[in-house]
Formats: sequence, C-alpha cells, structure tokens
Amino acid sequence: MRRTWLSLLAIVMLVPLMATRIQGQAGAQKPLEIYFIDTEGGQATLFVTPSGESLLWDTGTNDAKKMQVESIMKAVKEAGLQQLDHVVVSHYHGDHVGNATELAARLPIRYWYDHGAYTTENQPNRATGFLSWLPTRERVRVTVPKPGDKIPIAGLDVTFVSGSGTLLKSAVPGAPGAGAANPFCKEFTTKVMDPTPENRESLGSVITFGSFRMLNLADLTWNQEHELACPNNLLGTFDVYHTTRHGTAWGGAPSLVHATRARVAIMNNGPRKGGEVETWNIIHGLPNVDLWQLHYSVLVDKAHNPPESMVANMDDVDHGYAFKMSVKPDGSFTLLNQRTGFAKDYPAKSAGPGTRSTGTPTTSSR
Repeated sequence: MRRTWLSLLAIVMLVPLMATRIQGQAGAQKPLEIYFIDTEGGQATLFVTPSGESLLWDTGTNDAKKMQVESIMKAVKEAGLQQLDHVVVSHYHGDHVGNATELAARLPIRYWYDHGAYTTENQPNRATGFLSWLPTRERVRVTVPKPGDKIPIAGLDVTFVSGSGTLLKSAVPGAPGAGAANPFCKEFTTKVMDPTPENRESLGSVITFGSFRMLNLADLTWNQEHELACPNNLLGTFDVYHTTRHGTAWGGAPSLVHATRARVAIMNNGPRKGGEVETWNIIHGLPNVDLWQLHYSVLVDKAHNPPESMVANMDDVDHGYAFKMSVKPDGSFTLLNQRTGFAKDYPAKSAGPGTRSTGTPTTSSR
C-alpha cells in the first residue's frame, strides 16, 4: 500500500512538471511575426516577438480618411497587442512619421526612436510631417540612436546602421559575410541625389532573429547604401531585403542589393509610387529572388510586376491588405498574402535552395 501511495504521489508531482515543460516547448516554437502593412507607398512594418514584445517601424501617412492608421491598427489587433513597446520614426517625411501622433492617442507606446534634429528642406509642405509629430515628441520618451546602437527587445537583435546622416563604419559583429570584400562594387555609378535631405538622415537597421536576417534602410540614399557595402560589405547577407525609397530609383544601389544575397525582396510601393523598372532590374539581379509588392504598379507593364499572388493590393481597387511573415529561429519562414490567401514557405538555408509554395493559407482576411 505504501509503495502504491508513493507511486501515486510521484505521478502527482510529475504531471505539473511535464505540463510546464510542454508549455515551455510550445512557447519556444512560437515564430517571430512580421506584418508589412499597406500605407499606400509609405512604410509601417510591425514585428511581434515570440515573447509578445512589439516593434513598429514607421507609421505611414496621416490621410484624411484615416485608412492607413486603420490598417496599422488592424495588424495591431490581429497580433493581439494592447500596446506598442517600441516605435521607430526613421525620418520626418509624412509617409513615415504621419501617424505617429495619431497612434500615440490610440494606444500606449512605451519607447520612441527618431534621428533628432529636423533637416530643413526647400520644398513646399515638407515640414508637415515633422510638425505633426513635434507636439507628441515633446512629451514622450524619445531615444536618438547612433549607428551600432540596439533596441532592447527580447529575442530580437535590432542594430542601427544609419541615422542622423552618419553610417556604420565597421562590420556588423558575427553577421554572415560582414566585412568581406564586395565584388559588386564595380557595378556602382554615383547619382546626384534628389533635393530631399531628410532621406539622408534615415534610421536604418539590420534585424536578426536566430538565423534569420532582414535589412531595412527606410529611405536612405543610393550613394549612402554604396558606402555601407563598399569596398567591404559591412552588413553581410540577408534572407529579406526591404526595398529602400519605396522601390524608386533614388535607392536600391546594386552594390548593396546584390551583396545582400536576399531570397525575398519586399517593396513598400504604392500604385503610382515606386515599382520602377530600374529597381525591378536591380532586384532581379539577385539569384532566385522573389519580389513581393504591397501594390501593383500601374506605372509599368505587367512584365515588370510580380505575379498577382505576390501583390497585396491590385491597382486602385484594393487597399489595406498586408503581407504577414512567420519566422522560425532556424531561418525558415512563411510569407502570406492576406488579400489572396496565397502563402509560400522558405526553408532554412541549410535545407537547400529550393522552396515550396501552397495556395492554402495559414490565415486569410477573406
């Protein structure tokens, strides 16, 4: 009887320990989720870590109908968030900073990041975005990072590589390929930059989750990208390249883009903004790359747009559909088009170069 009682006691003690272990294993398997939100050619990219911490990179334009902020809030709600932990304002153009104040009024935001002093531009209405942000900026906690600084977010390494007009000067520590001589530097031709100096102030980052790496340089300029890539590639190689300057030819220098070796490019274009042929040709200089666009570009022909399954919003008909990416620590990820339900799986690089795709969505907005 005593032996039976001891056996039962051991089982009772073991069950909660096993449950805790199973729960821990389930938690460890949760992915990093990334929402590439439609802001009609602006930027708003939401990261949600397995632990539930969040980072929003830029806030899109504050349009009259509030369509863009509603698209952001839709992603926030889908992710189950009650607050935003970190929000980056890469620079003060309206398509990046426009909804900062609106979001601050809608939900708690713990930490903000921007590049500091405003750069005066000799064009009408260029200060509008900054002026909309200024009253909020004066009352919230804002950090002005410098290249090499990080955002303290559990499980995610977010390293700034540009900001306030300065660039990272040494290779990203431990990054694959970082510091190596870049054979693509010979492709480079300097460009005379457009008269929008705010773009040169952009906060840009390298984002790492386990073996997964993503590059987001916001609206950094063509010539600055080259400086980060040549003569040595300071940033390394990536799984995902988020296009600079919305897919316009003002950004996306081939010396940088080709050095990323990315297998997926995400373009935050609008129907009449970005998606230019020169950018298309540079991106498709990458071997076996998939280009996913937030909008079908009506400025170019069908041959210079991705398949409709990889376009979130078609022409001027669709608005507000996002791409959702689920990332595992081994570097594998799934990318879902919320308009169509089309999803494509990208295995960890060690699993081989191939990918498999499915028309069956993991989630769908329809």
